[in-house]
Amino acid sequence: MRLRAFSTRLARGMGLAVGLLLALPAARAEDSPLRGTMPEDYLPGLKDILRVALKQSPTMITQQIDLSVSEANLLGSDAQLYPQIYGGVGYGESSESVGVAGESGAAGQDLTSTSKNFNYNLSASQQLFAWGAVWKSTRMTKISLLIQQKSIAEAYRTFVVQLRDMYLGLIMKKINVRNAHYSLKLQEAQLAVGEANLKSGMVSPGYMNAPRLQAEDARLATDRLDEDYAHAKRVLAQLAGMPGIEEDSIPVELPKVAYPAQLADDVLASILRDNARSLPQAQTYEMYARQQQLAYEIAKVRQLPKFSAGAGYGLSNSTSISLNAAAPGQAPTPAAIAQEAVTSKSFNVSASWDIFDGFASRAAIRSARQSKRLYERQLQTFLETTLETVQDYRRQVDFSARALRLAETRYDLEQAALNQTTESFRLGTVAQTAVDSETNGLYNAALTLASARFDFLSRWSNFVSLAGADPALEALPVQYVRPIP
Repeated sequence: MRLRAFSTRLARGMGLAVGLLLALPAARAEDSPLRGTMPEDYLPGLKDILRVALKQSPTMITQQIDLSVSEANLLGSDAQLYPQIYGGVGYGESSESVGVAGESGAAGQDLTSTSKNFNYNLSASQQLFAWGAVWKSTRMTKISLLIQQKSIAEAYRTFVVQLRDMYLGLIMKKINVRNAHYSLKLQEAQLAVGEANLKSGMVSPGYMNAPRLQAEDARLATDRLDEDYAHAKRVLAQLAGMPGIEEDSIPVELPKVAYPAQLADDVLASILRDNARSLPQAQTYEMYARQQQLAYEIAKVRQLPKFSAGAGYGLSNSTSISLNAAAPGQAPTPAAIAQEAVTSKSFNVSASWDIFDGFASRAAIRSARQSKRLYERQLQTFLETTLETVQDYRRQVDFSARALRLAETRYDLEQAALNQTTESFRLGTVAQTAVDSETNGLYNAALTLASARFDFLSRWSNFVSLAGADPALEALPVQYVRPIP
């Protein structure tokens, strides 16, 4: 039975080590019904950024390194359950030379001895009974690994929301740049007309001061918008772990979006039924509390007797040779040759008892109890806050959808006005400046519409994400987001 348990743990350890090298996101068998409603479903460029960011972003790389450390710590912690085996081998030679004085002034001679020794030993030890403290210690390390997995899920959830908002904001900046350049073009055209009038003497030089300053202000504002847009692109690329973002991947408008009101109700109902306990952060608090419960149980048995066993085997083989002094001109002769082989075997069972530890065990018990209470309180606060926030997000999504409908209506009216003015220009009843003015108005309405779509998609993303229903989490391994019973 003990050999079978050891083999099982060894196989699990090898599987975990292989997992460190081959850990890849595991896709779910079923797609979320919310797929098709998220910002990346409308914007292919954003989908590519999210895909790359999962593997290459500094944020996720750091999380994966932390996970690898936790997996390695689990292997080290499980080592307490296995027998500890030690071995040693040695070989040595030594020689001694003793000078002996000759008789009646004769020359002295040396007596020499040589010894050779070869030995090896093997020993093993195993904890027999520690009131479950060792096993519970390894479970605490296992929980730390589960906590790190949930930490990755929570980090990626918030990271995805951040990337979405940054990408949507980048589109808004690009629209602002487009509008600013168009407005600058109109101002420069008006300035060119004024300069022509000044040259022909139709206006005085002082009349041109204001238009020139206004044009310079517009150029400065446009240059600032250009730099702000370029900087936002660089920041997003760095955050996602990409060398850069292609300009063609950023549209100059936000597409028309649909509001799946029934899906929103279903998402809200689901998290209310679950009381938000399946969310990664809620699971993290629960596992911290479990850790402290185990720490409490370990501390309770710290001063009880612990039992362990050990066994050893060793062999020492030695040879000693002593040489007699020889007469002049003669070789020394062996005085003695000794060979010795010693074999040792041992087995022991021992008990240790920490009779008094200066109340350290009492302090550990008290600390574990209070820490568990702390995490339970934090869990309760998180659940209450999250449920209130997600219900508020649901209402805000409704408000945002209403604002989006108004913005679409205004944009349609501006489009109709531009079409009418363009037709009038074709008939020759209005000047080109009227068309330019209406086009500028349409651009401003497009900015307002894009802002409304940005607001809706951002609020929708936050609502779905906080409710634990974000389809982006399907890119993670299942165990990272699956609730732990």
